[in-house]
Amino acid sequence: MPSRVPVTDTADYINKAAPVAQPYLQQLQQLVEANLPSATAKIKWNLPFFELGKQYVSIAAYKAHVSLSLSADFTPELLATAKAAGYATGQKRLNIDFDQEVPVDLVKAVLNLIG
Repeated sequence: MPSRVPVTDTADYINKAAPVAQPYLQQLQQLVEANLPSATAKIKWNLPFFELGKQYVSIAAYKAHVSLSLSADFTPELLATAKAAGYATGQKRLNIDFDQEVPVDLVKAVLNLIG
């Protein structure tokens, strides 16, 4: 979603995302909700956020990938694992290109950083 279209909730965001991004976003939402059941879903900056105390996870769609971002830094081990598996990362994010599968075990490990 290159431009930030106003949205009301996570489902609205996913529905307004590019069709190629929607299954990725749905799977990430399900993983967040299953692994962080106490998290509260909110919209900030027209993006879905899931807050757990002062920690958060957000999901977003871009032109060529989706992104999972955290308030916590990834461990060096998680960064190395993601990069070895071919996923682009930053200190607090994991990018999943549209020609890649959602790395379920890696996403769960990332979510454990705040859960």
